[in-house]
Amino acid sequence: MISNPLTLCFLGQRDYLQGTTLFDALEPWYADGSDIRFKIGRMMKTDRVGVEEASEGALDMSRYAATLAWRVASGERQMGVFPLPPSAKPQRVPFDEEAITGRAQWDGQQVTLIGQQGESFVRSVVALNKALLFRMLAPSLPGQWLFTRLELPRPVATFDRLRLTYKNSVGLAAVSTAIEVDQDSAGSVMFSWLKR
Repeated sequence: MISNPLTLCFLGQRDYLQGTTLFDALEPWYADGSDIRFKIGRMMKTDRVGVEEASEGALDMSRYAATLAWRVASGERQMGVFPLPPSAKPQRVPFDEEAITGRAQWDGQQVTLIGQQGESFVRSVVALNKALLFRMLAPSLPGQWLFTRLELPRPVATFDRLRLTYKNSVGLAAVSTAIEVDQDSAGSVMFSWLKR
C-alpha cells in the first residue's frame, strides 16, 4: 500500500475541500485509465488529505472519506482518501461559478455550455449541475447541494460542448444527471442535498 499526503486549496470562502479540487488533484493516477468511479462519502473540513493506493480488492473502501476506482490494462486500481489535520493557513483560490453558469443555455431538464474557459471539466460539470438542480428541484429546507459521485467511461480533459441532462432522483439523497461531451455520452454525476 502506498500513502501520499496532499495539500490542496479551498475554493472561494468554503471551509471544506470541494470534490472537484480533489478529483483534479488525483488526475495523474487515473489519467490513462477507464471506467472511472469517484465517490465522496463524507465532507472533509481540511485542506490536507492522505491518499492510499492499492490494487484490486486490497482497500476497505468504507474506511475512507472519498474513494476512486479505475481500470487499466492490468486490472482495477483503487484509491482511498482520508482527512489529515488542516494547515495553519489554508490556501484559497477564487471560484466564480457565475462565470460558468452565466454562459449556459437552459432548456427544460438540460443545460448546455459551449466552450471551455479556464475551468476544469469536472468544475464545469459541478457548477452547472448545482444550478440545474436548483432550477429543477428547489428544496424547501435550508441546505446545500453536494457533489457526491462521478462516473466516467474515460477521462475528459477538454470539451467544445458540455451538456447535462437531469435523469432521476431518490428523494434528495441521490440525484443523478447524465453528462454528454461533444455529443457523446460521457458518464454521470450525482448530488445529494445536505440539510443545515
